[in-house]
Amino acid sequence: MVNILNQDQQETIVELMNIGVGRAAAALSKLVQDEVLLSVPKVDFVDSQTAESRFTEILPVALAGVTQAFSGFISGKAALIFPEERSLELVRIVVGHELTASEISELEQDTLAELGNILLNACLATLANILHREIRTALPEAYSGNCHNILKLLCEEDSMIMLVQVDFSLLQRELQGYLAFIIDLQTASGLYDALNEYLEKLL
Repeated sequence: MVNILNQDQQETIVELMNIGVGRAAAALSKLVQDEVLLSVPKVDFVDSQTAESRFTEILPVALAGVTQAFSGFISGKAALIFPEERSLELVRIVVGHELTASEISELEQDTLAELGNILLNACLATLANILHREIRTALPEAYSGNCHNILKLLCEEDSMIMLVQVDFSLLQRELQGYLAFIIDLQTASGLYDALNEYLEKLL
């Protein structure tokens, strides 16, 4: 288990992620023209082996989602991960029920990329803004595959994973997914320092 944070820092991250997904929920609510509720009950810092076992416990073998590189006070890759079987359902909610299955399938990657863009950017921007730091994000890319392949795609050897459980509730449907922020260990001290500064100012 990898955890560079003490309890105060960990609680602050959960709080900041909840603010981030709250902002994302507001943007998604406009997109689907219905209330979207998102919450972050849990944030863990783990290595890739622990992340893989966590995914296999909760999520099915086939996963889908979006990846996005980021750089600034911390660098790495962010990913939105959820069961592939639910991805078309999620796309249908976003683009509307009147489309045919084949039309929805065609729109799947673009819609997932947009969804990931909203969620990942909201969390990263919130983290940077509240901690008074800068962060830049690349264009999102949709992907699908099994858990092992996705983690292989995302993780460098020298990295730490901030695993954020996200509970979605939209149009009377419940869906659980994860946001994974794969932070380059060489920049992890930037997160540690920013959280310390933030907590000192609060006190």
